[in-house]
Amino acid sequence: MNVSRGLAGRLLPAPFYVGRGALFLWAHRALWKYAAAPTAIGALILGGSYWLLYHLVSRFLNPYAQGAWYQQALYYFLLVLATLLLSVLFFFLFTRVASALASPFNDLVSQKTEEIVRGTFHDTPFSVLRLLKESARAIGHSFKVLGIYLALLIAALFLLLIPVVGGPLYTVAGTLLSSYMFAYEYLGYPMDRRRFTWKDKQTFLRSRFRSVIGFGLGNLMVASIPFLNLFFIPAAVVGGTLLFLDLSSGPEGGSGRSQGMQHN
Repeated sequence: MNVSRGLAGRLLPAPFYVGRGALFLWAHRALWKYAAAPTAIGALILGGSYWLLYHLVSRFLNPYAQGAWYQQALYYFLLVLATLLLSVLFFFLFTRVASALASPFNDLVSQKTEEIVRGTFHDTPFSVLRLLKESARAIGHSFKVLGIYLALLIAALFLLLIPVVGGPLYTVAGTLLSSYMFAYEYLGYPMDRRRFTWKDKQTFLRSRFRSVIGFGLGNLMVASIPFLNLFFIPAAVVGGTLLFLDLSSGPEGGSGRSQGMQHN
């Protein structure tokens, strides 16, 4: 079976795969029960962070709320502006945390998506012990990747010391790094099931760098939109799985781990 679903699937620009993932999820209600947990985790963490941010900003700007009409107008203007500016950075971090906590459920969503695409289904017996072990491993790995990402992002701050071009360089570096880490995370679930090592993953991602960065940019844009990012995680997981299958079977290279290693 051609998992790329024809030429249209292969030509779909990588940044739109998060949208394709949302449409696929909507069309296959069998996935909804698996996507419920990561959606709930994301809504709980991000919803709580929305409330916290609004509370902190409101408290900081509260002195401007009293007085003449122009002071009140300034208060509401600053409230909206501060919320929009801070939400991009603030909620982006919480999106990463929510995704890390939901990683065991994300892997299940990815597996079921691949089963639907391939037309093969595996009814694995439920085991509480196995679930706990896999959950601990997945969450630990996700937070390890998150730690590496934050360390690199902090290290990139030194670019700001470069006169004139430091700011633009940091923006570009931060965007590329964030996009790559998003792509690594959501393309990583099908790679983990194929027992890709760290080196295997990097080889696969580097050999398809434009598609990988494009997919990550799409995720980055959606994750930066307040309220929409509450439902972002399952769509990104499904989109990453679909993109992995397309890249593995498309003209960029063969499928599976062995083919990925041929792109050195």
